Amino acid sequence: MKTKRQKIRQQIIATIVVFFMFIMVSGTVDVMNGNAATTVYMNLIQNFVAGTMSIECMPDLVFNDIAIAAAGNSLANMTVFNIRDYRGSGAGWNVTAFSNDLTIANSAVGVNNISNASIAMNPSTAIVIGLDGSSTSGITLGAAAYLNYARTLAYSTANNGMGNYSINNATFNIVYNGRADQLAGTYQAIVTFQIN
Repeated sequence: MKTKRQKIRQQIIATIVVFFMFIMVSGTVDVMNGNAATTVYMNLIQNFVAGTMSIECMPDLVFNDIAIAAAGNSLANMTVFNIRDYRGSGAGWNVTAFSNDLTIANSAVGVNNISNASIAMNPSTAIVIGLDGSSTSGITLGAAAYLNYARTLAYSTANNGMGNYSINNATFNIVYNGRADQLAGTYQAIVTFQIN
């Protein structure tokens, strides 16, 4: 009798042990399923704000002295001219130059001036340097021309010229016809550069 009870007790205990083992295994499986790898995605978003377009030139360009009545050409080099296109549009640009007449202070207008039709710019003597890794592809220097009209110093085609550039050593030329009645003194003109 005792043995039969012991057997039943052992069977009950064995059943309980199996039941708890089953629960434990099931719980482990659930935990493992709960830790299964999942995948999510995140977009990185960076906005680049459009900048501006700008130019810089030397404040003064000084030519060699010319003797009155001695016809000839007077040359000077514009050593540095800077162009920056930080718009980020790839629209291209065009830099032009125009000069007024060379005049001397305290002189009647048109009497002793040197016409702007005698002031020439020759960008073809210059070199274009890309700064900060800027590519010079698609940038073209203008042709030699007198500055009585707006003339092209340099231009960029679409999708080029984006960045920072230096144009070095464009030549300027004053053609003097050797007037005997020329007033001695320092003549000045203003060259206006524009980028668009």
